[in-house]
Amino acid sequence: MTWLLEILAATLGIVLLWGLFAPRSQWRTLASWSTADPHANEPGGGSYGLRRFLCGIGALALGIVVVSTSLAGVVDSPPKVTKTPIQIMWGSPNPKIVNRLVTRTFKPPEGLVAAKIVGYQEFALGTQPHYLGQLKEFTLFGKTDIPGYIGRVPASGYSAADSADMVINVRGPVLCIPRSAVVVETDRTVKIGVYYGLPDSPNKKNVDHVAGCTGDDASVTASVMIPIDLAAPLGKRKVVTVNGRGIKQVLLVEP
Repeated sequence: MTWLLEILAATLGIVLLWGLFAPRSQWRTLASWSTADPHANEPGGGSYGLRRFLCGIGALALGIVVVSTSLAGVVDSPPKVTKTPIQIMWGSPNPKIVNRLVTRTFKPPEGLVAAKIVGYQEFALGTQPHYLGQLKEFTLFGKTDIPGYIGRVPASGYSAADSADMVINVRGPVLCIPRSAVVVETDRTVKIGVYYGLPDSPNKKNVDHVAGCTGDDASVTASVMIPIDLAAPLGKRKVVTVNGRGIKQVLLVEP
């Protein structure tokens, strides 16, 4: 419907401007055919003057309506949101990074919950993307020293990403922590799985991680980056989940 209104407004504008600047030409083109003697029945100067005045008022009113409508569209249009390179790659809000050297296992652990792996990004050793250093470290209630947390703390002055061959992005329940990772390398594939659970509790020996990480609160997830060390460069090998489903490769977006 918008294009139809624009056509009607343009047509009306042409007619009004025609009547404003050339009322005699307009009358001869549009109305003279309806009289038996156009020359004898042609309007006088006063009539043309009134026609000019009315067409001028109409053109002015039409112009005001068009300008007001255009300005309203500009004001009402939502502001353009510019995404950062991190948000283009991993979404918003920015993910947090696990600053731990992941100790790999070779089979899924029992009693933990598999986290959804969204994508991976590979890089050569020593060429880690700078944005990884800009990410906030993963915490639980503001703490990084969490009982049962995955892996081990890197040496002083280093981060886990410094020695990593890739990072993976997972979505895990906000009240749980990554506790274990499966990394199985073959000539053709690299199988990866990340498993969440509740922190260890000194007061509870048999913690039900599945119930704690799959209940109603588990519907709220957080985006987390986990550095992964490989035994050999990834090369042309395919990155898949433990179940064999392909994991999306996310290319680096430079600022």
